[in-house]
Amino acid sequence: MKITDVKTFLVDGGFRPWTFVKIETDEGVTGWGDCTDWGSPEPVVAMVHRLGRFIIGRDPLNSEAIWWELSAFCVRHAFGIAHKAIAGIDSALWDIRGKAYGVPVYQLLGGKLRDRLPLYWTHFGTMRVQFPDVIGQEPLKSPSDLAALCKEAKGCGYTAVKTNMAVAKALGFDVPPLNFDFPRDGMRSLIRAVSTQMEFIGQELGPDVEMALDVAFSFKLADAIRLARALEPFNMMWLEAETFDFGALRALREQTSTPLCIGESLFGTAQFKPLLETYAVSIIMPDLAWNAVTMGKRIADLAHAYDVLYAPHNCHSPLTTLISAQVSAAIPNFFRLELDVDDVPWRDDILTHPFVIERGALLVPDRPGLGADLIEEELLAHPAKTYTTR
Repeated sequence: MKITDVKTFLVDGGFRPWTFVKIETDEGVTGWGDCTDWGSPEPVVAMVHRLGRFIIGRDPLNSEAIWWELSAFCVRHAFGIAHKAIAGIDSALWDIRGKAYGVPVYQLLGGKLRDRLPLYWTHFGTMRVQFPDVIGQEPLKSPSDLAALCKEAKGCGYTAVKTNMAVAKALGFDVPPLNFDFPRDGMRSLIRAVSTQMEFIGQELGPDVEMALDVAFSFKLADAIRLARALEPFNMMWLEAETFDFGALRALREQTSTPLCIGESLFGTAQFKPLLETYAVSIIMPDLAWNAVTMGKRIADLAHAYDVLYAPHNCHSPLTTLISAQVSAAIPNFFRLELDVDDVPWRDDILTHPFVIERGALLVPDRPGLGADLIEEELLAHPAKTYTTR
Protein backbone atom coordinates (compact mmCIF):
# COMPACT_ATOMS: atom_id res chain seq x y z
CA MET A 1 0.00 0.00 0.00
CA LYS A 2 1.31 3.46 -0.94
CA ILE A 3 0.19 7.01 -0.14
CA THR A 4 -1.04 8.73 -3.29
CA ASP A 5 -2.38 12.08 -2.06
CA VAL A 6 -2.73 14.33 0.98
CA LYS A 7 -5.71 16.70 0.99
CA THR A 8 -7.06 19.27 3.45
CA PHE A 9 -10.48 20.73 4.23
CA LEU A 10 -11.24 23.92 6.18
CA VAL A 11 -14.74 23.61 7.59
CA ASP A 12 -17.02 25.91 9.55
CA GLY A 13 -16.89 24.73 13.15
CA GLY A 14 -18.34 27.85 14.72
CA PHE A 15 -15.84 29.67 16.92
CA ARG A 16 -13.04 27.40 15.63
CA PRO A 17 -12.60 26.47 11.96
CA TRP A 18 -12.13 22.72 11.70
CA THR A 19 -8.99 21.64 9.81
CA PHE A 20 -9.17 18.12 8.37
CA VAL A 21 -6.54 15.99 6.63
CA LYS A 22 -7.45 13.25 4.17
CA ILE A 23 -4.79 10.74 3.09
CA GLU A 24 -5.52 8.55 0.06
CA THR A 25 -3.78 5.31 -0.96
CA ASP A 26 -3.38 3.21 -4.09
CA GLU A 27 -5.53 0.47 -2.54
CA GLY A 28 -8.54 2.72 -1.97
CA VAL A 29 -8.12 2.90 1.80
CA THR A 30 -8.39 6.47 3.08
CA GLY A 31 -7.64 7.99 6.45
CA TRP A 32 -8.87 11.13 8.17
CA GLY A 33 -7.07 13.36 10.65
CA ASP A 34 -7.76 16.64 12.45
CA CYS A 35 -5.31 19.46 13.19
CA THR A 36 -7.76 22.25 14.01
CA ASP A 37 -6.08 25.51 15.01
CA TRP A 38 -8.19 28.42 16.20
CA GLY A 39 -5.78 31.20 15.36
CA SER A 40 -3.81 30.03 12.31
CA PRO A 41 -5.79 27.51 10.24
CA GLU A 42 -4.39 28.59 6.86
CA PRO A 43 -0.70 28.27 7.91
CA VAL A 44 -1.43 24.81 9.36
CA VAL A 45 -3.05 23.77 6.06
CA ALA A 46 -0.02 25.07 4.15
CA MET A 47 2.29 23.07 6.41
CA VAL A 48 0.24 19.90 5.91
CA HIS A 49 0.65 20.26 2.14
CA ARG A 50 4.38 20.94 2.46
CA LEU A 51 4.91 17.87 4.64
CA GLY A 52 2.52 15.85 2.52
CA ARG A 53 4.93 16.04 -0.42
CA PHE A 54 7.48 14.07 1.60
CA ILE A 55 5.17 11.13 2.26
CA ILE A 56 3.71 10.55 -1.21
CA GLY A 57 4.71 7.03 -2.21
CA ARG A 58 5.37 5.93 1.37
CA ASP A 59 3.73 2.97 3.12
CA PRO A 60 1.00 4.51 5.36
CA LEU A 61 1.33 1.62 7.81
CA ASN A 62 4.78 2.93 8.77
CA SER A 63 3.30 5.80 10.76
CA GLU A 64 6.00 5.63 13.44
CA ALA A 65 8.78 6.22 10.92
CA ILE A 66 6.79 8.99 9.23
CA TRP A 67 6.17 10.76 12.57
CA TRP A 68 9.87 10.88 13.46
CA GLU A 69 11.07 11.74 9.97
CA LEU A 70 8.67 14.67 9.72
CA SER A 71 9.61 15.72 13.25
CA ALA A 72 13.29 15.66 12.28
CA PHE A 73 12.54 17.73 9.19
CA CYS A 74 10.79 20.32 11.41
CA VAL A 75 13.29 20.24 14.29
CA ARG A 76 14.34 23.87 13.72
CA HIS A 77 10.74 25.00 14.11
CA ALA A 78 9.45 22.30 16.42
CA PHE A 79 6.04 22.39 18.08
CA GLY A 80 3.35 24.91 17.18
CA ILE A 81 2.14 24.93 13.57
CA ALA A 82 4.61 22.26 12.42
CA HIS A 83 3.64 19.88 15.22
CA LYS A 84 -0.05 20.41 14.54
CA ALA A 85 0.38 19.61 10.85
CA ILE A 86 2.29 16.40 11.68
CA ALA A 87 -0.49 15.46 14.11
CA GLY A 88 -3.16 15.79 11.43
CA ILE A 89 -1.17 13.48 9.18
CA ASP A 90 -0.46 11.04 12.01
CA SER A 91 -4.10 10.48 13.01
CA ALA A 92 -5.03 9.91 9.38
CA LEU A 93 -2.28 7.25 9.12
CA TRP A 94 -3.59 5.48 12.24
CA ASP A 95 -7.07 5.56 10.71
CA ILE A 96 -5.67 3.85 7.60
CA ARG A 97 -3.81 1.29 9.70
CA GLY A 98 -6.94 0.35 11.63
CA LYS A 99 -8.95 0.00 8.44
CA ALA A 100 -6.21 -2.04 6.77
CA TYR A 101 -6.17 -4.54 9.65
CA GLY A 102 -9.93 -4.36 10.19
CA VAL A 103 -9.70 -3.25 13.84
CA PRO A 104 -10.35 -0.08 15.88
CA VAL A 105 -7.28 2.04 16.62
CA TYR A 106 -7.53 1.18 20.30
CA GLN A 107 -6.84 -2.45 19.40
CA LEU A 108 -3.54 -1.38 17.82
CA LEU A 109 -2.69 0.42 21.07
CA GLY A 110 -3.07 -2.73 23.15
CA GLY A 111 -6.82 -3.12 23.41
CA LYS A 112 -9.45 -1.23 25.36
CA LEU A 113 -9.75 -0.94 29.12
CA ARG A 114 -13.26 0.51 29.05
CA ASP A 115 -16.37 0.69 26.89
CA ARG A 116 -17.65 4.05 28.18
CA LEU A 117 -15.82 7.35 28.57
CA PRO A 118 -17.29 9.76 31.14
CA LEU A 119 -17.66 13.22 29.58
CA TYR A 120 -17.67 16.72 30.95
CA TRP A 121 -19.69 19.48 29.32
CA THR A 122 -17.13 22.11 28.37
CA HIS A 123 -17.67 25.83 27.73
CA PHE A 124 -20.69 25.31 29.96
CA GLY A 125 -22.82 28.42 29.50
CA THR A 126 -20.00 30.18 27.66
CA MET A 127 -21.29 29.23 24.22
CA ARG A 128 -24.75 30.56 25.08
CA VAL A 129 -23.25 33.83 26.32
CA GLN A 130 -20.87 34.38 23.39
CA PHE A 131 -22.18 32.37 20.40
CA PRO A 132 -25.90 31.61 20.89
CA ASP A 133 -26.75 32.21 17.23
CA VAL A 134 -24.00 29.88 16.04
CA ILE A 135 -25.21 26.97 18.12
CA GLY A 136 -28.91 27.68 17.67
CA GLN A 137 -29.67 28.37 21.34
CA GLU A 138 -31.29 31.21 23.25
CA PRO A 139 -28.76 33.63 24.79
CA LEU A 140 -27.76 33.09 28.41
CA LYS A 141 -28.60 36.43 30.03
CA SER A 142 -29.95 35.90 33.54
CA PRO A 143 -29.67 33.79 36.69
CA SER A 144 -32.83 31.93 35.69
CA ASP A 145 -31.25 31.09 32.32
CA LEU A 146 -28.18 29.72 34.09
CA ALA A 147 -30.30 27.71 36.50
CA ALA A 148 -32.21 26.20 33.56
CA LEU A 149 -28.92 25.23 31.91
CA CYS A 150 -27.80 23.45 35.07
CA LYS A 151 -31.07 21.55 35.14
CA GLU A 152 -30.55 20.59 31.49
CA ALA A 153 -27.06 19.21 32.19
CA LYS A 154 -28.29 17.11 35.09
CA GLY A 155 -31.21 15.85 33.03
CA CYS A 156 -28.81 14.66 30.32
CA GLY A 157 -26.79 12.71 32.87
CA TYR A 158 -23.62 14.81 32.90
CA THR A 159 -21.66 14.47 36.13
CA ALA A 160 -19.11 17.20 35.39
CA VAL A 161 -18.98 20.59 33.65
CA LYS A 162 -16.29 23.13 32.85
CA THR A 163 -17.06 26.79 32.49
CA ASN A 164 -15.34 30.14 31.86
CA MET A 165 -15.41 33.56 33.45
CA ALA A 166 -17.71 34.97 30.75
CA VAL A 167 -20.68 33.18 32.32
CA ALA A 168 -20.55 35.64 35.22
CA LYS A 169 -22.20 38.10 32.82
CA ALA A 170 -25.43 36.13 33.27
CA LEU A 171 -25.29 37.06 36.94
CA GLY A 172 -24.88 40.76 36.21
CA PHE A 173 -21.08 41.07 36.42
CA ASP A 174 -18.97 42.99 33.91
CA VAL A 175 -16.23 40.51 32.97
CA PRO A 176 -13.38 41.43 30.60
CA PRO A 177 -12.53 39.15 27.66
CA LEU A 178 -10.52 35.99 28.35
CA ASN A 179 -6.73 36.44 28.18
CA PHE A 180 -7.06 40.19 28.68
CA ASP A 181 -4.19 41.54 30.74
CA PHE A 182 -6.35 42.33 33.74
CA PRO A 183 -5.33 45.37 35.79
CA ARG A 184 -4.40 44.43 39.32
CA ASP A 185 -6.79 46.98 40.80
CA GLY A 186 -9.67 45.08 39.21
CA MET A 187 -8.65 41.64 40.44
CA ARG A 188 -10.62 41.69 43.66
CA SER A 189 -13.91 42.34 41.88
CA LEU A 190 -13.08 39.80 39.13
CA ILE A 191 -12.33 37.05 41.62
CA ARG A 192 -15.53 37.91 43.49
CA ALA A 193 -17.51 37.65 40.23
CA VAL A 194 -16.00 34.28 39.36
CA SER A 195 -16.50 32.94 42.89
CA THR A 196 -20.15 34.02 42.80
CA GLN A 197 -20.56 32.31 39.44
CA MET A 198 -19.11 29.01 40.68
CA GLU A 199 -21.12 29.14 43.90
CA PHE A 200 -24.33 29.65 41.90
CA ILE A 201 -23.56 26.83 39.45
CA GLY A 202 -22.55 24.51 42.29
CA GLN A 203 -25.78 25.11 44.16
CA GLU A 204 -27.86 24.49 41.04
CA LEU A 205 -25.97 21.35 39.99
CA GLY A 206 -25.80 19.85 43.47
CA PRO A 207 -22.99 17.92 45.17
CA ASP A 208 -22.85 15.03 42.71
CA VAL A 209 -21.81 17.09 39.67
CA GLU A 210 -18.18 18.20 39.55
CA MET A 211 -17.10 21.63 38.33
CA ALA A 212 -13.99 22.94 36.61
CA LEU A 213 -13.03 26.50 35.72
CA ASP A 214 -10.84 27.50 32.77
CA VAL A 215 -9.15 30.90 33.00
CA ALA A 216 -6.47 30.11 30.36
CA PHE A 217 -3.41 32.41 30.71
CA SER A 218 -5.34 35.26 32.36
CA PHE A 219 -3.84 35.17 35.87
CA LYS A 220 -0.31 35.75 37.12
CA LEU A 221 0.88 33.71 40.09
CA ALA A 222 -0.18 35.99 42.95
CA ASP A 223 -3.72 36.40 41.65
CA ALA A 224 -3.97 32.74 40.60
CA ILE A 225 -3.29 31.85 44.25
CA ARG A 226 -6.06 34.18 45.40
CA LEU A 227 -8.46 32.71 42.84
CA ALA A 228 -7.60 29.10 43.70
CA ARG A 229 -8.13 29.78 47.41
CA ALA A 230 -11.45 31.51 46.71
CA LEU A 231 -12.60 28.37 44.88
CA GLU A 232 -11.68 25.96 47.68
CA PRO A 233 -15.17 25.90 49.28
CA PHE A 234 -16.63 24.52 46.04
CA ASN A 235 -14.56 21.30 45.99
CA MET A 236 -13.59 21.85 42.37
CA MET A 237 -12.76 19.12 39.88
CA TRP A 238 -9.91 21.40 38.82
CA LEU A 239 -8.77 24.93 38.07
CA GLU A 240 -7.21 25.45 34.65
CA ALA A 241 -4.75 28.34 35.09
CA GLU A 242 -2.21 28.01 32.32
CA THR A 243 1.41 29.08 32.44
CA PHE A 244 4.65 27.99 30.82
CA ASP A 245 6.46 28.51 34.13
CA PHE A 246 6.03 25.14 35.80
CA GLY A 247 7.81 26.38 38.92
CA ALA A 248 5.09 28.99 39.32
CA LEU A 249 2.50 26.28 38.86
CA ARG A 250 4.14 24.20 41.59
CA ALA A 251 4.08 27.26 43.86
CA LEU A 252 0.38 27.65 43.14
CA ARG A 253 -0.30 24.01 43.98
CA GLU A 254 1.50 24.39 47.31
CA GLN A 255 -0.74 27.32 48.24
CA THR A 256 -4.15 25.73 47.61
CA SER A 257 -6.18 22.56 47.92
CA THR A 258 -7.89 23.24 44.58
CA PRO A 259 -6.63 20.64 42.04
CA LEU A 260 -4.82 22.02 39.00
CA CYS A 261 -4.94 20.85 35.39
CA ILE A 262 -3.13 22.20 32.30
CA GLY A 263 -1.68 20.86 29.08
CA GLU A 264 -3.72 21.97 26.09
CA SER A 265 -0.89 24.28 24.95
CA LEU A 266 1.92 21.72 25.29
CA PHE A 267 3.36 19.43 22.65
CA GLY A 268 4.86 15.99 22.95
CA THR A 269 6.62 14.20 25.76
CA ALA A 270 9.41 16.77 25.53
CA GLN A 271 7.14 19.50 26.90
CA PHE A 272 5.08 17.32 29.26
CA LYS A 273 8.11 15.75 30.95
CA PRO A 274 9.26 18.93 32.78
CA LEU A 275 5.65 19.64 33.81
CA LEU A 276 5.25 16.18 35.30
CA GLU A 277 8.63 16.37 37.02
CA THR A 278 7.43 19.37 39.05
CA TYR A 279 4.43 17.41 40.43
CA ALA A 280 2.47 20.61 39.94
CA VAL A 281 -0.73 19.12 38.51
CA SER A 282 -3.15 16.35 39.39
CA ILE A 283 -4.47 16.00 35.85
CA ILE A 284 -3.04 16.79 32.41
CA MET A 285 -5.07 17.64 29.32
CA PRO A 286 -3.07 17.15 26.11
CA ASP A 287 -4.78 18.18 22.91
CA LEU A 288 -4.93 15.21 20.52
CA ALA A 289 -5.69 17.36 17.48
CA TRP A 290 -2.16 18.66 18.10
CA ASN A 291 -0.51 15.53 19.53
CA ALA A 292 -2.43 12.87 17.61
CA VAL A 293 -2.39 9.16 18.36
CA THR A 294 1.35 8.49 18.35
CA MET A 295 2.28 11.17 20.85
CA GLY A 296 -1.06 11.17 22.66
CA LYS A 297 -0.52 7.58 23.83
CA ARG A 298 3.08 8.28 24.84
CA ILE A 299 2.04 11.30 26.91
CA ALA A 300 -0.59 9.19 28.67
CA ASP A 301 1.96 6.51 29.53
CA LEU A 302 4.40 9.13 30.79
CA ALA A 303 1.72 10.72 32.98
CA HIS A 304 0.81 7.32 34.39
CA ALA A 305 4.41 6.88 35.53
CA TYR A 306 4.01 10.11 37.54
CA ASP A 307 0.63 9.07 39.01
CA VAL A 308 -1.19 11.79 37.05
CA LEU A 309 -4.63 11.48 35.46
CA TYR A 310 -5.31 12.05 31.76
CA ALA A 311 -8.23 14.14 30.49
CA PRO A 312 -7.73 15.09 26.83
CA HIS A 313 -8.46 18.63 25.68
CA ASN A 314 -11.25 18.14 23.17
CA CYS A 315 -13.15 21.16 21.97
CA HIS A 316 -12.36 20.86 18.27
CA SER A 317 -14.21 18.72 15.74
CA PRO A 318 -16.16 15.48 16.20
CA LEU A 319 -13.21 13.70 14.56
CA THR A 320 -10.94 14.78 17.42
CA THR A 321 -13.55 13.33 19.77
CA LEU A 322 -13.11 9.98 18.02
CA ILE A 323 -9.30 10.27 18.09
CA SER A 324 -9.40 11.08 21.80
CA ALA A 325 -11.81 8.21 22.43
CA GLN A 326 -9.50 5.67 20.77
CA VAL A 327 -6.52 6.72 22.90
CA SER A 328 -8.54 7.15 26.10
CA ALA A 329 -10.04 3.68 25.80
CA ALA A 330 -6.57 2.11 25.81
CA ILE A 331 -4.92 3.78 28.83
CA PRO A 332 -5.19 3.07 32.57
CA ASN A 333 -5.08 6.68 33.83
CA PHE A 334 -7.99 8.12 31.83
CA PHE A 335 -10.21 10.46 33.88
CA ARG A 336 -12.75 12.34 31.74
CA LEU A 337 -13.16 13.47 28.14
CA GLU A 338 -14.07 17.04 27.25
CA LEU A 339 -17.02 17.69 24.93
CA ASP A 340 -18.71 20.81 23.56
CA VAL A 341 -22.32 19.76 24.05
CA ASP A 342 -23.32 23.14 22.62
CA ASP A 343 -21.93 22.95 19.09
CA VAL A 344 -22.78 23.84 15.50
CA PRO A 345 -25.98 22.08 14.35
CA TRP A 346 -24.17 20.24 11.52
CA ARG A 347 -21.59 18.58 13.80
CA ASP A 348 -23.05 15.10 13.42
CA ASP A 349 -23.92 15.59 9.73
CA ILE A 350 -20.27 15.48 8.65
CA LEU A 351 -19.73 11.96 10.09
CA THR A 352 -20.74 8.66 8.49
CA HIS A 353 -21.27 7.31 12.02
CA PRO A 354 -21.88 10.03 14.65
CA PHE A 355 -20.56 9.12 18.07
CA VAL A 356 -23.07 7.91 20.63
CA ILE A 357 -23.56 9.59 24.03
CA GLU A 358 -25.48 7.78 26.75
CA ARG A 359 -26.16 9.39 30.12
CA GLY A 360 -23.14 11.67 30.03
CA ALA A 361 -20.71 9.09 28.65
CA LEU A 362 -19.38 8.43 25.16
CA LEU A 363 -19.63 4.84 23.96
CA VAL A 364 -16.30 3.75 22.47
CA PRO A 365 -16.90 2.87 18.80
CA ASP A 366 -15.80 -0.58 17.61
CA ARG A 367 -15.62 0.10 13.86
CA PRO A 368 -12.20 -0.16 12.16
CA GLY A 369 -9.89 2.85 12.31
CA LEU A 370 -11.08 5.88 14.21
CA GLY A 371 -14.71 4.77 14.06
CA ALA A 372 -16.16 7.00 11.34
CA ASP A 373 -15.31 8.72 8.07
CA LEU A 374 -15.99 12.32 7.14
CA ILE A 375 -18.49 13.06 4.37
CA GLU A 376 -16.82 15.32 1.82
CA GLU A 377 -20.07 16.76 0.47
CA GLU A 378 -21.00 17.93 3.96
CA LEU A 379 -17.54 19.41 4.54
CA LEU A 380 -17.79 21.40 1.32
CA ALA A 381 -21.29 22.56 2.27
CA HIS A 382 -19.89 24.34 5.33
CA PRO A 383 -16.80 26.37 4.35
CA ALA A 384 -14.93 28.00 7.22
CA LYS A 385 -15.77 31.55 8.22
CA THR A 386 -14.96 33.98 11.01
CA TYR A 387 -17.19 34.65 14.02
CA THR A 388 -17.12 37.39 16.63
CA THR A 389 -18.21 37.04 20.24
CA ARG A 390 -21.10 38.98 21.74
